[in-house]
Amino acid sequence: MIEKRAEGAKRILVVEDDDVARELVRLALERNGYEVLVAEDGVRGYELALQQRPDLIVTDVSMPAADGVHLIRRVRDTAAIAQTPVLVITGYGTGNATFTLAQGADAYEPKPIAPQSFLATVRRLLQG
Repeated sequence: MIEKRAEGAKRILVVEDDDVARELVRLALERNGYEVLVAEDGVRGYELALQQRPDLIVTDVSMPAADGVHLIRRVRDTAAIAQTPVLVITGYGTGNATFTLAQGADAYEPKPIAPQSFLATVRRLLQG
């Protein structure tokens, strides 16, 4: 069941296995008026994406159970959420980021997150 959204708030799903990184991303987004859902791996992230239909998915690449690339592929293969923009956050450099873009991600931001750049990318992806 899809939860009702706060009036006008964009819903963002953050999929990140590192507790500290997940909390930092969540706080940055919430402080900028976004409604944030969180998941610790790609399996739960995919389930939440199907249930809650976020406006944007932010995902790490390296995670247990199902990594970010697996999540991207599943999202792109699921008609109900295939058009959802996906922002990858990665500490593995541009080679890994380029690979994720080829798998269907819409953008990437390096770790550690630079808040201004990260939020600018989020805004750009949400504008369509």
